Amino acid sequence: MRIFKRKPKALSPRQEQRAGQIAGAILKKQRQAADYLNRQTAGISGKGWLILLILFCATFGSYCLYLLIQAFNSLNH
Repeated sequence: MRIFKRKPKALSPRQEQRAGQIAGAILKKQRQAADYLNRQTAGISGKGWLILLILFCATFGSYCLYLLIQAFNSLNH
């Protein structure tokens, strides 16, 4: 039973070339974004990163806890 196992269609050389160009453009944009973000955060020390990590975890952990409390409170009503 081959429901989900289709054979991929072979691409023509022109399609292969175009796919390569699109992939190259995407990779170039990803590299530009990564370089920009690295420049922006180059001045943050290790201690600064640790503080940011703790704040991030505390913020989203407290939000998850809030959602859990709200879910259990809605069960009681």
